[in-house]
Amino acid sequence: MDNNSDITDKPAEVMEHKESPNAEENHPEGEQAKQPESISEGAATTSEQTNTPQEETEQPASKEPEEEDEAKLQEKLQTLKGDRIGETMYSERFVLSTILKLSKQGNRLLEEDEEFEQDLCNLWDMTIEPDVVRFLLEQEVIELFLALAAESEDFRLIEILFGIIGNMCCVEEMHDLFYRQSALLVTFCDFLSISDAPVLVQLMRTLTTLFDRSDDERFHWFGVMKRVDNLTEKLALILATSTNRALLEHTAETVNAMINRFTEAEVDYAQLNEFYRLFAKSCLLEGLFEAFKQLYPLTGRETEGTSAGFDEETLTLKDIKTMRRFLEIHEHFIVNANELYEAYVSEVDQCVHRVLCSFVKESVLFPVTKNHICIFVSISNIYSGIMYHFRAESFIYMVKIYDQLAEALKNPPPQEEPSSAAENNGTAMDEEDAADDGGEFDVETACAEVREAIFFLVGPIDEQIIRAAIQMGQLKESTFEQMCRELRETMDGEPLLYQTCAKLMNAVRSTGADESDIPMQQSNNEEQ
Repeated sequence: MDNNSDITDKPAEVMEHKESPNAEENHPEGEQAKQPESISEGAATTSEQTNTPQEETEQPASKEPEEEDEAKLQEKLQTLKGDRIGETMYSERFVLSTILKLSKQGNRLLEEDEEFEQDLCNLWDMTIEPDVVRFLLEQEVIELFLALAAESEDFRLIEILFGIIGNMCCVEEMHDLFYRQSALLVTFCDFLSISDAPVLVQLMRTLTTLFDRSDDERFHWFGVMKRVDNLTEKLALILATSTNRALLEHTAETVNAMINRFTEAEVDYAQLNEFYRLFAKSCLLEGLFEAFKQLYPLTGRETEGTSAGFDEETLTLKDIKTMRRFLEIHEHFIVNANELYEAYVSEVDQCVHRVLCSFVKESVLFPVTKNHICIFVSISNIYSGIMYHFRAESFIYMVKIYDQLAEALKNPPPQEEPSSAAENNGTAMDEEDAADDGGEFDVETACAEVREAIFFLVGPIDEQIIRAAIQMGQLKESTFEQMCRELRETMDGEPLLYQTCAKLMNAVRSTGADESDIPMQQSNNEEQ
């Protein structure tokens, strides 16, 4: 089993522990097994195996009554069902014997007992079934798991136990347990100080699942999480020091899930202020910036506003989702705790710049998805919150991105392009990402968000600075004419709308940068 495998992506490879007569055996680890049969299907199989010999052999002269046959069949079915967990084909005996052996594990390492490790992995696989999760909760396994993890030095054992807990968080009864017995969740979060990356990956996935899937009306998690010692500092340390890609990605997911849960789902403004006092700390910002640079480093110097310093060939759809998470975190903090960023304007601008540099590449920009839209919304809100800061290269990238989107509106790409674009981005999106992504979105929405981001970026900036950037990027006058025309339609009523549009048009017309649109104006580069 891969240490970095997703909580809910593990194959169901425990068929040897089912009671079905047709169960396959010895599935190799990592190979996709058949989905569990339902009880009715198991009954049909049993019925067929019972009746077939009767059809192929000569019947005795004295045949039993039909009622007696039916009673025997039902008795056999009840016997078969007796060891099954709920509506699954999984065995209660296997689960109970595994838990019993686990309780007697002591200080032994899993590597000393490969068969038992496989049993635990099979149990992990089984917890994708809600009925199995409920059966485990009846056995009060969470207390056992946390007690074993606290005493164990076997990181592989702890990883599997936390992976099982993470799967169990897909069921609301697990949320209810953590909420009623909140000390269990606090104890679970104490493991944030552990040093093993695979263990921390499972811990982060558990927290993300818990916060993302909770009922807003029933569970208010901030009251529990604020009891965790040094929660912000522990998350910041992981982000700042880890070099494990999966851990950094999932820690960002967890921080984002916490922010969404505590600032949007729990609409209690007193708690909102308390949350930002707890969470909006410099150490967390510094950890986020360091993690982002670790995931998406600069590989060389930029030259003349190009992206020569970046390697985008390996950028995947999952990377786009991760970029979105980082920007959404900064967006929340800038909107609600703006003063925190006074000393970090250049750092957050570097993150935005790195994303824009990626998106200017056509294979990354298209097909437009929910993640793209959310990234542009975050950039717009970041620029509206951090004023009087202007990076010429970022402005050039945004205008070029807008130009590509506007062109795509005029000439939509063929239907088969999304799959080819996904291949160009490195790997196809997995099921979890596909479900979160939401499919292809309207290019017009992305175009509108980029226009708005440009508007907020250039609003407080001097015309001379904008003119220099336009000349550096050799941007076209026709692009700004279309952009300002659309801004006047979509942002009508904005106080600085006409002033900002006039500034943009004056800047582009005075540069003579677009030779194809305005020839013979190369000499009119003086300031007006």
